[in-house]
Amino acid sequence: MKKITIAAAVAAAALAVTAYASPYYALHQIKTALAERNADALAEHVDFPALRASVKTQLEASMARSIAATAGSDNPLAVLGQSIASAMLGKMVDTMVSPAGVVALVNKSAISPQADANTNADTPADGAQKKAEYSAGYAGVNTFVVRAKNGNAQDGALVLLRHGVWGWKLSSIEIASAMAAR
Repeated sequence: MKKITIAAAVAAAALAVTAYASPYYALHQIKTALAERNADALAEHVDFPALRASVKTQLEASMARSIAATAGSDNPLAVLGQSIASAMLGKMVDTMVSPAGVVALVNKSAISPQADANTNADTPADGAQKKAEYSAGYAGVNTFVVRAKNGNAQDGALVLLRHGVWGWKLSSIEIASAMAAR
């Protein structure tokens, strides 16, 4: 009887540890897919409908703030312009945040033009890129957030949401406030 109790406790602990570590493993798989430029593997870890909705909502809110600050909220032409821009924005986000868009972004990301233009004494001689530093952790039982190291809430973040017990998918991108303010 004692062996069964110990075995059950060990099994429960193993389940708890794997459930806790599962978003870190999903993040590792996302990083591996990006490093290998494997768009299909990356697409498996993205909840495209949720990600599209998140990006659209943030960009539309940013656009509305920008138009209101520039033209005023009572300007009828600003309202018309906002509705036209919103329709165009929706189509652009739908195209970019899709499996085909991920393929295009991953294929274009092999060489960063910024890395080539900004080569200086700080860049390693062998051409290796600086490793991205980030912090990752739970923001709730079903929410896992990845931010740039030493980042704060205004710097933007990637948000993974739980899908099942061990599954996690990128479901939202919190756009940096500097980008959203443009």
